[in-house]
Amino acid sequence: MKQKVSKPAKAGQKVPGGMWLMALFAAPFAVAGLAILLLLVVPAIYDWARMQSWQPVPAKVELAIVQNHPASRGRVEYTVSVRYRYQFDGGRYKGTRASISARPDNIGDFQQRLGRRLRDAMDMQAPVQIWVNPRKPAESIVDRSLRPRLLVNTLLWAVACCGIGLLTPAIVARRFRRDAA
Repeated sequence: MKQKVSKPAKAGQKVPGGMWLMALFAAPFAVAGLAILLLLVVPAIYDWARMQSWQPVPAKVELAIVQNHPASRGRVEYTVSVRYRYQFDGGRYKGTRASISARPDNIGDFQQRLGRRLRDAMDMQAPVQIWVNPRKPAESIVDRSLRPRLLVNTLLWAVACCGIGLLTPAIVARRFRRDAA
């Protein structure tokens, strides 16, 4: 059996153009993964953590709508639009934030259930519990839950994009070093 003999690396050997193209191809994936992580995952966890000290307050729902948004492959994603009034520490306020994530999604039936609950409260003119920031009473939210399925789904996209974006250049570099040897 013949053994492969390594060639000595040549000083100043250039990286082939195809390898640069592969690395260039991977860069947007790394940027997208980091953007998903920094713009979607981290803020959701941060908001959830800071909302744990907020105080429950009854509110009157003035408007509650579940909106449909066309998504890929004929799917539909949903968001809840809400407007409510509440009083806190002697002041009167209006709020519009339904949940931590304002993005449309189709992860489970969270949006539909929240919209139905708010619409029912509006129709029956019954109060709904919201959460108010005691330091900034104009800041409020109806549902402060973290939604693990949505968070995991978003995190998986971030990891997949970062994986493609960071592993591809590493594989290309390793292959170049192996070929140069």
